[in-house]
Amino acid sequence: MQALLIEPADLIAEAIGKQLDLCKVNHDRVDLHGLRELVDGQGSIGIGHDAIIIGDVGDTEACVAMLRARNVTAAIICLIERRCANTTAGILRAGADDVLVKPVVSTEIRARLEAIRRRSYGLTSNAVPVGRLTVFLDGRDPEVDGERLRLSQREHAILSVLALNHRRVVSKEHIYEEVYGLSGSDPLDKVIDVYICKLRKKIDVATGGGRYIETVYGRGYKFEAPSDHVAPDRAQTTMDRWSKAGGLAAGRVPFILPAAQRLPVRAVGR
Repeated sequence: MQALLIEPADLIAEAIGKQLDLCKVNHDRVDLHGLRELVDGQGSIGIGHDAIIIGDVGDTEACVAMLRARNVTAAIICLIERRCANTTAGILRAGADDVLVKPVVSTEIRARLEAIRRRSYGLTSNAVPVGRLTVFLDGRDPEVDGERLRLSQREHAILSVLALNHRRVVSKEHIYEEVYGLSGSDPLDKVIDVYICKLRKKIDVATGGGRYIETVYGRGYKFEAPSDHVAPDRAQTTMDRWSKAGGLAAGRVPFILPAAQRLPVRAVGR
């Protein structure tokens, strides 16, 4: 995960940076002037970070509004000195995703960044089930049928990108940008190929031959469970269990009379 830190005070920026390092969030730092130059010069393309963390920049609300007006889609977390409902509401309405009161703690800021990213992909949990695999977006190794599958840091980062884009084709360039925070080029793309090969081998061994990562030639990779590893629909499974228990077999189907045929309910004691 890549973050851009906007904090003019060196000591405060250093303290925040340490917390980001502890929660393994790579970050770059620019001042407000540098941020404006970056956005005005290259627009939203110039900010290739997953998140922007804004400290004491004077008018935080205006800074957030400026970024959103220029179509910057990165998650924005603002840090304020003291709790104030009106200030928080104004910053959120300007387009920020979250507001934290200083000092920030590594575990909290990491969890909030993960929550924002999870919501942006329409996920309700850090656990992404894909066939017999469960990929965790909070740093834990994935599991196969409940058993841990040990991955290196890079392998885990790449698998997380694929899991976030489950069933969608992801280009090697996009994977490289997400994992390394840099634009990919032909030599660097080979790095992704190597890690994809390693991931395939580990998943193949753990699942007994399951091919979860498909190469879509000329476009990238798609992460999807093979047909024989897809779990049955939960709703249908629940209905099947109810049927086996005698629900449908015994004819115990819930039935509601039309309103015109319902008898009036008489109060007790009248």
